[in-house]
Amino acid sequence: MQDRTQENPEKFDFDRVAFFGRGIDEYVAMFNLDLQAMLQIAPLPRVLDCPAGPAAFAAQAAEYGLEIVACDPMYGEDDVNHLRWIIDLDAHKVAVKQAANRSLFHSQLTPVAVRRRAMDVFLDDYASGRSNGRYVAGQLPYLPFADKSFDIVLSANLLFIYSDFASGGMMENSPFDFDFHKRAIYDLLRVARREIRIYPLNGPMSDASDGKRHAYLGPLMDDLTALGHRVQLQRVEQRDIVGAEDMLLIEVSQN
Repeated sequence: MQDRTQENPEKFDFDRVAFFGRGIDEYVAMFNLDLQAMLQIAPLPRVLDCPAGPAAFAAQAAEYGLEIVACDPMYGEDDVNHLRWIIDLDAHKVAVKQAANRSLFHSQLTPVAVRRRAMDVFLDDYASGRSNGRYVAGQLPYLPFADKSFDIVLSANLLFIYSDFASGGMMENSPFDFDFHKRAIYDLLRVARREIRIYPLNGPMSDASDGKRHAYLGPLMDDLTALGHRVQLQRVEQRDIVGAEDMLLIEVSQN
């Protein structure tokens, strides 16, 4: 097994959650979404994206006719120019770290420049989206939504990936320990009617590419199964972090 910490001169680590987002095509790939099939469901499924960051998904999905509510603690910010400044800062940091650690990522990785253009879609939509309820300020593990508010809940790029290095994440002195993960997933379950999809399930410097799962994943899956939920790992089309080719699919028990 390679020691990736020693292999790379600059570790792919973060001291806070980056305000960084993706577009609708990556959401389809991350979560195995079939947008056309979703449009055929009556009534249309209500979808939560949490935490959404500056993703274009909610705005772009609205153009398809889907109802997406994006939730993120940064949505309490009124000044879109301040958000743009944070996005530029974090996008630059991600680009530098990816360039220094190319072996941790698939060759098909979507370039930061492409993702940055998707984040402009979010910025252009932010003011009107806040006013019509598309962007709601909130933070795991306690979300500002009623029980069973959403048919489908999507959660990307916080859980698992921002845990500490020892567990399989990428954050030094991470506050997102096992207890946080459990409370966060329980609150996602509280607001979900049908299913939850979580991606990715490890950070770039984990041992996942060598077949070792994130330390929290097995115990959480066992716990959720014991509660009566159907839990499985499902292969996805997204090619980002090496070893992060699966999402966690939780089908919510109706009991």
